[in-house]
Amino acid sequence: MKILISNDDGVHAPGLLALYQALSTIAEVVVVAPSNEQSGCASALSISTPLYTHNLDSGFIAVNGSPADCVYLALHELYRHSDFDWVITGINSGANLGQDVLFSGTFGAALTAQLFGIPAIATSLVGGGTKNDDAQQASHYQMAANEIVKLITDTPILDACKNLPYHVLNVNIPDVKSAATIKGRKITALSHSQIARPVHHVVDPRGRDAYWLSLRKRQRELLTDDASIESAETQMMDDQAVAAGYISLSPVRLHHTPTETLATFSALVL
Repeated sequence: MKILISNDDGVHAPGLLALYQALSTIAEVVVVAPSNEQSGCASALSISTPLYTHNLDSGFIAVNGSPADCVYLALHELYRHSDFDWVITGINSGANLGQDVLFSGTFGAALTAQLFGIPAIATSLVGGGTKNDDAQQASHYQMAANEIVKLITDTPILDACKNLPYHVLNVNIPDVKSAATIKGRKITALSHSQIARPVHHVVDPRGRDAYWLSLRKRQRELLTDDASIESAETQMMDDQAVAAGYISLSPVRLHHTPTETLATFSALVL
């Protein structure tokens, strides 16, 4: 098995290293990732500026571009003679739940792979271990990476994804101290939560207006007990699953125009 991995947190991110180390136990793995953080860039491609690569001592390749650039460049130039079984992105530092996938560079890189027919998984660690010291953070990412390996080796997920063109599997793993705390896996739909404060206006030290964009969501009541989870199985949302201690697996289909929508617009006099 041969796997290409990338991310949006940058080539030196702990989540990327943990993913590489775990996947290397079951497959041949290559890494092409942004030279610095590219969070929030979705599937943007650099078509007006050149890309440059830098080979690191680790064997990773750093690119001065977006996550989508990295996957695009890897598939069509750097490893153009390779046949990848998977493109796996992450492990993202923090959740990619609900509508956040529209902006996520982690998800955008996986989407780029699927456009060229390669099964793709976007992976995220909810919380990202940001409240821990370096050793604890590495431990949490390693736990998450091991769960991704188990997903690949213990389930028929690869065959399922191969038979679903233009789908990306969006995986969110709860940020827990031990894998024993995880209750299992849930197939989920993308949630939609209201953004609490989309724009933060500040004044910089020179008196100029400045603006921080935010995706932070408003808190809402979540399902937390097993009975509620099972009763809502057909409508399970990704944020509800991770809040209840489950790994969320959301198959997301791109480039889909619903038939009923075509019918509605076709009936219009335009």
